[in-house]
Amino acid sequence: MEDKNSMYIFTDNTDRDSGKSLIPSTSWYSQKYGEGKHYPSMTTALIRGLDNAYPITTQRWYNSQHKGITGRWTDDDFDEFKKVIDDDFEEIYKHAKNYKQIVFPIGGIFNSKISQLNKVRTPKLYSYLMEKCKTLLSI
Repeated sequence: MEDKNSMYIFTDNTDRDSGKSLIPSTSWYSQKYGEGKHYPSMTTALIRGLDNAYPITTQRWYNSQHKGITGRWTDDDFDEFKKVIDDDFEEIYKHAKNYKQIVFPIGGIFNSKISQLNKVRTPKLYSYLMEKCKTLLSI
């Protein structure tokens, strides 16, 4: 995103990869999650790898074996989900002070077509993620 004064949030997957465009090895994202990752041409992850773009991992997996429904988080995954989300938010908190605002994707991060994190399907995960998002209001 060209507005370098804003931190942009996007939804991600635990594979940290989708699409065909290679993320530069100099990106903070490549430094943290490993080189050779890609970004797609659609979905909010199209900004994956930009210096002012930070993930919130709403999809468990997104590789060819687990694409779509089988790659979705469930409430049974709570311990793993919490660990991943806590790490995402730690990164966001660490860098948020460098930006004037935090911008979430249009439509938000909940109940996307792919991940389907919502009050009905994943009430435990939804509640935890909602609380984490609320903490951003105090930054």
